[in-house]
Parts: sequence; structure tokens; C-alpha cells
Amino acid sequence: MKTAFTLIELIFTIVIIGVLASVAIPKFSGLSDNAKIAAELSTAASVQSALDSCHGEWIINEGSFICGKSIDSKNDLTSEGYPKNDDLGSSDSSPLDKLLKSSTGGTWTRDDDKYRGPASKDNNVKCKANKPCKDTYWKYDDINGTFTLTDE
Repeated sequence: MKTAFTLIELIFTIVIIGVLASVAIPKFSGLSDNAKIAAELSTAASVQSALDSCHGEWIINEGSFICGKSIDSKNDLTSEGYPKNDDLGSSDSSPLDKLLKSSTGGTWTRDDDKYRGPASKDNNVKCKANKPCKDTYWKYDDINGTFTLTDE
């Protein structure tokens, strides 16, 4: 009756685990970048949706209303019915907190008119076609109400 593994069986097991690890580790190495890109694209889509919603309210309502979390239709909108660029958020470290009802201030920043999310702030995120990365930023056009990804 056999009661222990032989040395050969242990070596084969270790080799198989090593081969599986060498295949799996590269697959998981880009997950952090992909998560940052997905989070940034999702937030950008929410921003565009909120801008469109605010513009729709402006078209329908002739009176005073609040769009987003605290954008006042009387003072904070352009003549085209979109929020003014400086009125999307309260500061450069929380640039979207007035527009999005549940924004987290630490994930997006604004430098002049360049909005950057988790992927476009990170210098280690590799650039892929039409995806946010270190060489891109988001630009808000308060005349047309567009929030678009732009190359530097």
C-alpha cells in the first residue's frame, strides 16, 4: 500500500502549477488598467447623459429648475441650455460634483478645461484606440453640450 507521493509526482505537480501560473499571470496583469478605463468611460457616459438631461429640462421648462445635484437654471446655464464649464463642479479636485448626483471627488480632476479620470490621470495605463490613457483628457464644450475624449 502506497502512503506518500514520490519525488517525481511532486516535481510534475510543481511543473504543472508553474506552467498554469505563467499562462494566468499575464492574463490578469492588465485587469487594473481595464478597470480604470471602464470606470472612466462609464462616468463619462453618465456625464453626457446628465448634460443631455439638463438640456432637455431647459427645453421643456421655462421656469426655474435644478439639474444635476445643484446646477441652478437661472445662473449656471449657458444661453444654449447647458451648464457653464465652471459650474459642473465646485473645484478642480471635485469637477463633476454639481452635475452628478453621486460623484466621488477623488477620482476625477480638472486642470484648466482638461478633465481627467482614473485612467487618464494614471501614467502607467497603456494607450488603446479610443480609450482614455495618460495621453488623453476629456473636454467639455458648454456650447454644444458635448463631453468628449481628446488627445493631447
